[in-house]
Amino acid sequence: MKKAVLTLIAAATLWGYGDGAVYWAPHGCDEGKAAASKHGGHGKGESAMFALMNRDGNASAQLILPDLSAKPLSFKRNTVMLPKPPMGGYYAVVAEGNGTNTVFSAVRYLSLQGRPSKISPTKLTALSKSVLEIVPDPLHREHDRYTASKSYRFVLRFHDQVLANTAVSLQTHNTPAQTVTTDGAGKFTITLPDDFKNVRIGRSENKPSEFLLTAQYREGETLYQSSLSMPYSLNPNDYWQSQSYGAGAIFIGFLGGIFLYRRSKTKGAKRG
Repeated sequence: MKKAVLTLIAAATLWGYGDGAVYWAPHGCDEGKAAASKHGGHGKGESAMFALMNRDGNASAQLILPDLSAKPLSFKRNTVMLPKPPMGGYYAVVAEGNGTNTVFSAVRYLSLQGRPSKISPTKLTALSKSVLEIVPDPLHREHDRYTASKSYRFVLRFHDQVLANTAVSLQTHNTPAQTVTTDGAGKFTITLPDDFKNVRIGRSENKPSEFLLTAQYREGETLYQSSLSMPYSLNPNDYWQSQSYGAGAIFIGFLGGIFLYRRSKTKGAKRG
């Protein structure tokens, strides 16, 4: 009975996130977190280990550094362990492989700490990393992060050329897949859903979730598939912060200041 209930709960809470797509996901095991802590280049509680989900057929992986040099990564089953970052900045974890009449790729960007590389992440995004590729346009910069209820633009490229009028799928763990279409310049915009559950006050009290973009394109008999997976955070303005209330408080404070100023001026005039 207990097993049946758990099965029903799982069926009700999972949307089949990432079904049929090859994508990167952080592996939250103790080994990955210990390596990240030892490296010192990752954020608190993050993992240096990543899993290539739904890996099918052969695959190779590499870590592209901010200076655009590349280090091959070795798979242990479907996981890779990142080396200690030699510099701070944006990195890309890239996997490529093929199956029967299928070529797949998966990309994930990471912001790692270390000696400042002073290299713009636009060089990393401009670099062609796979035949079919979903590219942030632009990639968010240091101290920024993907956030719920905000819109972000991407571009879809095929053989380093923009791919127009092509469907791209967006999905999260708590929101079923939705489709957007690239425009004539191969660009598309998504708004990340506010779909966090059991929210607590304080950004650090809520773990980031994951979103997944997938696209596919057929050329001849070959189907190309690509994914981009990234974390995104809760938006405080959706819960304990309110920009409108904040602006209202500032306005009320401004009026109060004027009132006190005029009152003090009136008293001064009477005394004089």
